[in-house]
Amino acid sequence: MLNNMDRINNVIFDLGGVILDIDLLKGMTAMKQLGITNFESSNEKVNHMKTFMDFEKGLLSEAGFIEKLKEENEADFSNNDFIDAWNEIIVGFQQERIDLIANLKKSARFRTFLLSNTNSLHKDLYTRILREEHSVRGLEELFDNVYFSHEIYMRKPDPVIYHYVLNTEGLIPEQTLFIDDSLANIETAQSLGMETFHLSDGVTINDLFSEQQVARWI
Repeated sequence: MLNNMDRINNVIFDLGGVILDIDLLKGMTAMKQLGITNFESSNEKVNHMKTFMDFEKGLLSEAGFIEKLKEENEADFSNNDFIDAWNEIIVGFQQERIDLIANLKKSARFRTFLLSNTNSLHKDLYTRILREEHSVRGLEELFDNVYFSHEIYMRKPDPVIYHYVLNTEGLIPEQTLFIDDSLANIETAQSLGMETFHLSDGVTINDLFSEQQVARWI
């Protein structure tokens, strides 16, 4: 299913929809119930609302983000109710995906990285899920390095975040595979010379890397 793997030395994974199961519709419904209606839905997993993007880029604090949404929507809700609704998008992790990522890191075949558009509220929740349900302290354990948009103040699909990861890690684009479920993010990676795989139509990362392959690499 993957082409040109002989020359691939590095794999960069997206998080939501790739490793972490999410339910965008459930999250949008919960937000609307609070009176928050300025989130755009589309075929992509994220919307293009500036306030949301600023939060994902770490330009707004959690409290600042919530207050700005209240102002923009002329809505009144408690911070706790908002956080509960905001986190409805997070479903959880499948153990087979965690096992795959952990085994890829153990192998001498690839260096593995995570590059995620995310935010502090969601990170708190999925880190807790990892600890309580999978005995993993954090995503940092599963990769050679992780990059979260809200911690490095940039987000996909802006090319600057790709350059940042490539330059920081000393990665050669043509030797790097980028896996994401967002077509916009894939197109930017392609424009920079990376090999890509657009995860769609029910395909999972476990379909891309067979157990037999990974066993040989460990």
